Amino acid sequence: MPVQLNEKQKVFLKQYTSLLQEVQESAVYAGECYIQGDDDIADRLLASVSTGLIPYNPENMTMFSIFGSEKSALNRLTIFHHAVTEAAAITEKEWTTAEKMQFLHEQFIPALKTWQDTAALYSTSGDDTDAGH
Repeated sequence: MPVQLNEKQKVFLKQYTSLLQEVQESAVYAGECYIQGDDDIADRLLASVSTGLIPYNPENMTMFSIFGSEKSALNRLTIFHHAVTEAAAITEKEWTTAEKMQFLHEQFIPALKTWQDTAALYSTSGDDTDAGH
């Protein structure tokens, strides 16, 4: 069950979930670039947005203060963080376009979506509604 957040945590989480939405849009665009044969553009975009997410890892004190009370949330963050670190290094990998698309659609985007859903649960905790399920 999500914890009661203080005002600074709520502000952080609102900004963070907005960042995740931008990452999702970038990932979708990267997928379109792969389809069009623009691997270089897709690789650089995916690496760039992912590099920006690396500090938001399970050991980050702010992240841990928000999500640390629930093991399943930390597990989802860990899975997402692993996908982020893989994506940040995509320009260094010798993957084919098909392998990049497979990674994007079978690992990165699903981990991102699961993590977005988890973060959204926490961002609504403490509102006037009961977010604890």
